Amino acid sequence: MSGCPSMDGDWLTYAEAAERLNTTPEAVRQKSIRGRWQRTVGNDKRALVRLPDGWPNSVRTPSGRPNKPNVRTPSVPRPDTQLIKALEAHLAAVVEQLAAAEARLVAADARLAAADARDAQHAADLAAERAQTERAIAAFAAVEQLLDVLAAERARPWWRRLVG
Repeated sequence: MSGCPSMDGDWLTYAEAAERLNTTPEAVRQKSIRGRWQRTVGNDKRALVRLPDGWPNSVRTPSGRPNKPNVRTPSVPRPDTQLIKALEAHLAAVVEQLAAAEARLVAADARLAAADARDAQHAADLAAERAQTERAIAAFAAVEQLLDVLAAERARPWWRRLVG
């Protein structure tokens, strides 16, 4: 916005200029910066731009006929085959990794089940051994009582044992 802009000509908002040039307001803004078009700020605080001489003064449409509704044909992006192939190859690798991980999971589950079975057998063995030990302790307690009775009997003097 160098110097004092000339007020001759049409001053348009970016949106109006975009409609006239059949483009977007952002594209008009960028063109005005690059082309150093005259720009100013209107009373409504919106930026205004003056199209340089030689730019179309009427609404242009893709068919080139003025005052016809502006209809744009959507662009169809062409597929990037190299990218698609790379993504498919990567997907195949990921699928292989997933299958390998699932196989490792199945093997780990089998090892865990075997360990659980061993633990259950070990617990059963420990329970049987504990029961056997408790029976042995009870037998030793009975022997201890018998020995205590015999020891008490032995503690009596010999003449009392004889008398009866």
